[in-house]
Amino acid sequence: MKESIILLDACQEIIDLKLVAGTWGNVSLRLENGNILITPSGIPYDAIKEEDLVLCDRYGNVVEGNLLPSSELKMHVSIYASRKDVNAIVHTHSLYASIASAIFDEVPLLVEDVAMVIGGRIKVTSYKYPGTQELADEVVKGLGDRMAAIIANHGQVAVCPTMEDALLAAQMCEKAAQMYVIASQYPKVNALPDEDIRSLYDKYVKSYKKLRDLK
Repeated sequence: MKESIILLDACQEIIDLKLVAGTWGNVSLRLENGNILITPSGIPYDAIKEEDLVLCDRYGNVVEGNLLPSSELKMHVSIYASRKDVNAIVHTHSLYASIASAIFDEVPLLVEDVAMVIGGRIKVTSYKYPGTQELADEVVKGLGDRMAAIIANHGQVAVCPTMEDALLAAQMCEKAAQMYVIASQYPKVNALPDEDIRSLYDKYVKSYKKLRDLK
C-alpha cells in the first residue's frame, strides 16, 4: 500500500536528518479507515521492511503484523483520538530537543520559520514513565493545538495532517530547541510575541503551504 512506502521513506528521512539514533523513536500514519500503521519495536530504521510495519485499529489492537508495534503505541493512539487534524506522527529522540527536555518547561520560538510550522511555544511535558498511558496523556496535553511538543527527559513528538509536514515539524522542533539551548546562555533572549506566532502560523497554513502544495 502507498502508506507503507510513505512510512518507510519517513524512516529513512529521520535517519538522514540525524533525528534518531539506534532504534529509539517511532513513526505512524492514520489511514482513511481510522487504522494506524506504525513502525515496529526494536528494529533499526534502515532495516525496516514493508512486512515489518504493524497495522493497528484506532484503539491500539494489532490487526496485521508479525512484530510488536512501537512501545509508544499508546501515545500515537491518544494523539489521533484527540486531534482530528493529525494523520501523521513523528516521534524522535533528537539531540537538542532531548537536552531541552531536561532543562526547560517550554521552548519559546525565536524565528519566523519555526513559528510558521509549529504554531506556538513548544511545551515540555511533565515527566512520565515511557510507554505508559500517563505519558500519552501528558503528550496530548503538551501538544494542545500545536504541531510539536517536547517530552520531559525523553525527546520530541511532531504531528501534522501529512507525513511531509510532520517531518518538517520535527526538524523545526529540533531547530527551535537548538536555538534556545544556545540562546539561553546569554543574558537576553528576544522571543517572538505569541500573537505574532499565531499570525505567522495562520499565514503559512492559508498561503505558503497552499502554494507549496500546488507544485
